[in-house]
Amino acid sequence: MSIQDLEILKAACCVAGLDGDISDREKQTLQVLAKRAGVGKASFEAMIEVAVEDEDYFKKQLDLLRGDTDRTIKTLFQIAVTDRKLGANERIVMQYFADKLEMPPERFEKILAAAERSV
Repeated sequence: MSIQDLEILKAACCVAGLDGDISDREKQTLQVLAKRAGVGKASFEAMIEVAVEDEDYFKKQLDLLRGDTDRTIKTLFQIAVTDRKLGANERIVMQYFADKLEMPPERFEKILAAAERSV
């Protein structure tokens, strides 16, 4: 199990759960991340439940992550646009994560623009 993959999975659950629901498409994408991180079904379901129910859960994420910032933000945007839209709350949380990971603003804007084009 990679700490980086686990941290990305938890943050991705937060992004998917921002609207209070995780669609089947989002869940399928999250399951791929869970498998990569070596997370079992019970732990995965618990992460999803907390992400949907606790609107501040995202603030507790990415504290340990100091790896590939681009990979992390791109993965999170991939989750965010799985439902074919990029909501205002998702943008705010994505900006929060980018700031927390100390991603340069111009790099974040490039990745955001690419995500918006994919919707």
